[in-house]
Amino acid sequence: MTDNGDTKIEPVNLEAIGECRVLRNIDDQPGVETVEGRLTPLLSGQKIRSHTIVMHPGQYCYAHPHDTESLIYTVSGRWVFCTVDNGEEVRTVINANDMFHFPGGVPTGFETPFDEPATILIVKTGNESYEELVEGMQAAKASIDAQAAEGEPFSYQELPADHPARVFAREVTGRDPVGAV
Repeated sequence: MTDNGDTKIEPVNLEAIGECRVLRNIDDQPGVETVEGRLTPLLSGQKIRSHTIVMHPGQYCYAHPHDTESLIYTVSGRWVFCTVDNGEEVRTVINANDMFHFPGGVPTGFETPFDEPATILIVKTGNESYEELVEGMQAAKASIDAQAAEGEPFSYQELPADHPARVFAREVTGRDPVGAV
């Protein structure tokens, strides 16, 4: 189930156990489709929140800062993490079962040069309710759509052949990601 803008998103198979909650099968949860991938809200707590992103092959998202710190666990697939170190972009391949941390305000981006999608679980600081998390994802979709309409690239296909993301993709996959996925 995904949101097309007019469908209310609510968790499915959410069980209360005392004061705790169990969300059964995160793969079955409804989400919001964006050009950055499928965003799926999971659970929010008093000071933390969680969601997944399914990143599809051929995607590119430039390194940009986020206000909150995050822990990110790669559930499946492979992808490229990009950040900035001493003013230079740096990239590394992230594999299934890898987990990493980034503090708030640090530029981060992702690239998916591999043939398979990658699913990541994000746990970050914040005290938004589930409904506010969904509203934030819907607002993010609108913002990302506007950025794409203004020419911001969100796929390898939109990057020149000598762009560092495409160069790195060729290094780690042995082929150009444009037309290959």
